[in-house]
Amino acid sequence: MEVFLNRLSRSIVRLSAIAGCCFLVLNIVDITVGIVARQTTGISLVWTEELARFSMVGFVLIGAAAAFDAGDNMSIDFVVNGLPPRWRALCRFVSFLIEATVLVVLIVYGVQNVMGSWTMRTMALGVSRAVPLMAVPVGMGMLLIVLVAGYFGGGRK
Repeated sequence: MEVFLNRLSRSIVRLSAIAGCCFLVLNIVDITVGIVARQTTGISLVWTEELARFSMVGFVLIGAAAAFDAGDNMSIDFVVNGLPPRWRALCRFVSFLIEATVLVVLIVYGVQNVMGSWTMRTMALGVSRAVPLMAVPVGMGMLLIVLVAGYFGGGRK
């Protein structure tokens, strides 16, 4: 089981990093196009702001699993590190439960939000509002898998 969890986690982390980078590149290109269009023609492309917002949400939420696995999340652990091993393990378990609970809540409410948004369209791009909102349940689902694999698969401590 540990091998399966570690392989799954590595695959999710790789997918998260690649997708997050793609959203970041899209964001940079989109903002650049908007600036160049505004400076050269004096015309502001309405869709660039909306796409920039959606791609930013995408790279933050979809890339969260890769960032978490790399240890790039904020952590205040100087107190925990000073505790005896048993207390450290207890704090790690409580932290895992809180993190997993928050992620499950975000996934559940994210799915509900996506399901209720299929018929609504965005103003500039005209796509279903559910498309950018999918970043919440998908990204948090990826993060939950990496969290569980790290805790039970012997990965990230």
